[in-house]
This record gives sequence, structure tokens and C-alpha cells, in this order.
Amino acid sequence: MVTCGERWTSLRAELHWRADGEARCAAQTATQTALGQPPVIHPPGAPGPTRAAGAVDQRSGSLLATPDLLRIDWHDDDAVTLVHGDQWRRRRDGRVQGSRPAEPGNRLVALWISEIVLVRPWQVLSALSLSVRAVQDRQGRRATWLRGVLREPGALRQIHGLPEGDAYDLVVDDATGLLLELTAWSGEREVERATLRHPQVDGPLDTARFDLDTVGTVDASESPVGRSRPLATLAGEVDFTLLCPRDEAYFGSVDPDDEDGIAVMAHPAGGRPLDRRLWFIQSRGARMADPAAWETIVLADGTPARWWSPAADPEQGHLRFERAGTQVWIQGRGHQDIHDLAAALAPVPPERL
Repeated sequence: MVTCGERWTSLRAELHWRADGEARCAAQTATQTALGQPPVIHPPGAPGPTRAAGAVDQRSGSLLATPDLLRIDWHDDDAVTLVHGDQWRRRRDGRVQGSRPAEPGNRLVALWISEIVLVRPWQVLSALSLSVRAVQDRQGRRATWLRGVLREPGALRQIHGLPEGDAYDLVVDDATGLLLELTAWSGEREVERATLRHPQVDGPLDTARFDLDTVGTVDASESPVGRSRPLATLAGEVDFTLLCPRDEAYFGSVDPDDEDGIAVMAHPAGGRPLDRRLWFIQSRGARMADPAAWETIVLADGTPARWWSPAADPEQGHLRFERAGTQVWIQGRGHQDIHDLAAALAPVPPERL
């Protein structure tokens, strides 16, 4: 069994994907606990996800690939996922996300397009300690079933395209090295599973379908995690007075929503640490928690505010207030740090616009 891109030239298959939201949340909590990171406890009134946390999400699509290209046309809507070398593009719900041709390619493309590991399995295998469990027959193809655990328990699994979990089952096609199935487990619970069915290898493909422009143009306001920008530079892209710490460098990203409105997610310029020390959201009201059940307080400058801290983790805190007509929700750890950040937030001065 060898995993490389030199033993096949093209692939056509059906992709089936399933994720258990409740199991994923439990796996995230277990990971944080194992690393000594207290889990974030959501306060009363926090906005809920668009899908229930316990929902099971299932999708299927038609997959086309070469060793350097990937296209998935999802069956449930007009969604398309495409990878061209180290560039990527995704369209879903009418919104296009992705890298831009003018930017250098990102070899961590699996961070955004996890499905790429099915045709580039070495990205997953390099992060895992593996043991052989059995040899299987998968729709007439000989395959090897492997069990893997992270080589480094504290590693950021997402950069390898791995879902949340503490163990992984992999089914590798012996003839091609392609990954026919990847299953993530948390204890005895299945968290996520991606399966390739009815694979057809080395047939003709229309390479024009892998053109990034067939997916659409990346939204001008789109700013994925890896493209956060200096916070002050976002002032012209929002419909509210943008606030920025006076003496500390913060980065942020614009998060638009057709129904809820525009919000800006901000974090220290060094990036949000893995233990999520401190960050804040600002908007006209979008993505804000309802603080009606929180404690009423007054900030040092006399600003009315609301405060909440969980009894199970009193070091964690949430602060809501309004400044210059902008709603602010600061979240993180360290009560004094949270209050110091609140005191430092001010409208972006004209010379920084």
C-alpha cells in the first residue's frame, strides 16, 4: 500500500459525508479538557447556530479529481467545491469564498477544503500514528483498513484536514493509494465520516471544469480566517462606527449576513491563541448576545454595561456595551484584561481610515 499521486491519473466517484453535531461538540470539549484548556461556556442569550448542535448533517456530491485538481458538485443545492493546485474556491448559498489568483497558493488548503485529503491522503497520514486493522473488499477493490491517532496530541488537526476526534479509521485503496473512507471517532461515538463510492479511475475528464472561474468570483468582502486584516482598515467596509484599541494592534475580518447584518470579528494581531484568551465582536446588533439575564454594571468611564461569568469557570467573562452607536461583545479570559480592552476601544480616527 502506497499513497501518492503517481499511481492514478483521474478519479470519478460519489462522495457521501455525514457529521454528528452533538458528537462534534463533545469531541471539541474533550480535546480542550485533554489539553488543559477550559471549554468556552456560552452565556445566556448567546446567538445559537443555524442548525441545532445535536443535528446530524448529511451531504452527497459528484467528485472529479486528478492528483492536482478537485471538483465536488454537491447534490443538495448549487454548491460547488474546487481546488486547483494550492488555490481553492467554494460556492454555497449563493456566496463564493476562496483564494484569489493574485495571491500566492496556500499549501494548507486542507484547512479550508478538508475533502482534499481523500485524493491527497499523505496530508492526513503524516499527522497520524497508524496501525493496520484488516484488509477489506470495497466494491471489488482491495483496500487496507488503518486506525490512526495524532502523533502530537496538541497538534492543530484542521491543517491536516482532520475532523474533531481522538481516533481515526482510514480505508486506503491498495491499487491507487486513494483514501476511500475517513471516519473520526471520539471515544465510541462516530463524529464524522467521508466516503467515496463507486470510484472510477484513469478515465477521461473535462479539465475545463476545474477552472476556478466556473465557481464564481470571490466576494469582495470575503475574508477567511487566514486573511484577517488590520482592524482599522475595515472601517470603510461596515455600516457602523468601527472601534479599535488605542494602543494595541488588532486584526479583524468582516462577517456579512443577508439577514442579520454585518459584524466584525476582532482578535490580537498575533492571532487568536489556541486557548482563546481574548476577542470581541462589534456591529449594529448582528451576532450579539442578548444580555437581559446578565449582571448590570458600569464601566470605569461611566458606560452602562452587562457582565456574565460562568460559575464553573469564573476566569471566563463576557462583556456587552455600546460605544459611539456600535454594539460590542468582548469574550475571553481574565476579568481585568476584558475591562482594559473595553476602556481602550475608541472610534478609528480619520488619519487611520
